[in-house]
Amino acid sequence: MVSNPKVSICIGTYNREKYVRECLDSALRQTYPNIEVVVVDDASTDRTVEILREYGDRITLILRDTNSGICPITRNQAIQASTGTYVALLDSDDAWYPEKIERQVAFLEAHPDIPLCHTACRVIDDASRELEVRHEGRIPPTGAYFRPLLDHCWITISSVMMRRTHYDTIGPFNHRDPYGYLGEDHEFFLRTAARYSIGFLPEVLGKYRKSAAGITAGNWKAKPEPVPLFQAFLRDVALWKGIVPKSEMVEAIVRACRTNSDYWRHQGYPDKALWFDREALSLKPWSPALWGDGLRDGAYRLNRLLKKK
Repeated sequence: MVSNPKVSICIGTYNREKYVRECLDSALRQTYPNIEVVVVDDASTDRTVEILREYGDRITLILRDTNSGICPITRNQAIQASTGTYVALLDSDDAWYPEKIERQVAFLEAHPDIPLCHTACRVIDDASRELEVRHEGRIPPTGAYFRPLLDHCWITISSVMMRRTHYDTIGPFNHRDPYGYLGEDHEFFLRTAARYSIGFLPEVLGKYRKSAAGITAGNWKAKPEPVPLFQAFLRDVALWKGIVPKSEMVEAIVRACRTNSDYWRHQGYPDKALWFDREALSLKPWSPALWGDGLRDGAYRLNRLLKKK
């Protein structure tokens, strides 16, 4: 590489004593030499801060006095305190393979028209055992991403590197409800995709921890697809106007509702399935398929009630 631009590795953390050492060690073991690591702790109450202090001046540590309760606050704070040409995002329960930063800097240096890129990731469990490749074979290639992101968020936040100038131009991660709790990253990527191509490196360079303790784990309306988030996208007309017609935004919600309805039906929760049926019908009341979903789930619910008597 001709140049050696600084990369800021930005990490927000809260009560991650079990994982934060693995996360930081993976950041500090990168083959790329010109890095800084900025960590914002969100008022942890376990041993997280004690572990972070062990790293001394190898990291820039920022301690919050009160807990924000949501990821985008600490993520934005870390980015805003950073000084690099590039910003690499890393959640404190995830990790990287050693060549990640080197590969992404080379990609962005070779593609000056692309402001943000991401990579393939390996799923790991609570014990850091390596599992499948996340979204293997389904992630869109480098190019237009807005429409694919209406189907699903294919971008793993801990695989993202972007130009600092892009963050300054497009604005911070949105902490307003429901984005801060359900998908500030998804909204940020849509804002990016509305104006630019997004880069994808198919190499497996990150590790994504799949845990039942995630922030959306207890929100059944967001499982498996974040329906309230898609509904917020529809209301945020400035996000999609001129990019896709309203009908495509509606179809995105309907698809997510049908996915979730099917999921909860198979889990044995007809009341939850019916909630998604009603939300879909409120957008497409003329759809025979959606009426069929609702009638089926209504009959399923009635049958269960009769069996209880």
